[in-house]
Amino acid sequence: MSNVKAILIEVALVIGMLTTGIAAANAAHAAPLLFAIQSADPRANVKIESKVLVERTEEDAAGQLTIKLYNPADVKVIPGDKLVFVNSYKNTGSTAVTGFVVNNPVHPAVAFSEVMEDWAVLSVDGGKNFGKLTELQITETVEAAEGAASTTVTRAAQPIDVTHIRWTFDQAIAAGASGELRFSGLVR
Repeated sequence: MSNVKAILIEVALVIGMLTTGIAAANAAHAAPLLFAIQSADPRANVKIESKVLVERTEEDAAGQLTIKLYNPADVKVIPGDKLVFVNSYKNTGSTAVTGFVVNNPVHPAVAFSEVMEDWAVLSVDGGKNFGKLTELQITETVEAAEGAASTTVTRAAQPIDVTHIRWTFDQAIAAGASGELRFSGLVR
């Protein structure tokens, strides 16, 4: 099998995993695990639905560039494509929900680009610590030439280092209220 075909198959598998994995991950992080707690905790009433879209810039009939979003099943997804991840939430309960948090892992086959909500925080260490990207650092070991000792260097975190995104709602989510949380990345 050619490298291009292998990459396209891997991209298709990643899109499938992302679509189902994000929904499962969000459900696991957003809702309590125990049924007894769920029935008492109004946060269990906030439902999250996740989807992945492929963003393409195309020329319209007038020659103007426009941005269009496609379902991954409807287009050929290739490395370098921009993906838009949308987490739609809705409070299906009859009371406002406070203290709601959504944690979203970034799949290793996706290079994080940006998050649309400026109140989101990021992690570059697998979800252990969160902060603004400008506050985060990466510590790496640099292998030295044969016979020399390797060194440890610290550098400012870059978007490509992001492993998780967290949205912590400061305001209550009113009964019946809904909204979206979005971030984007590039297929590696």
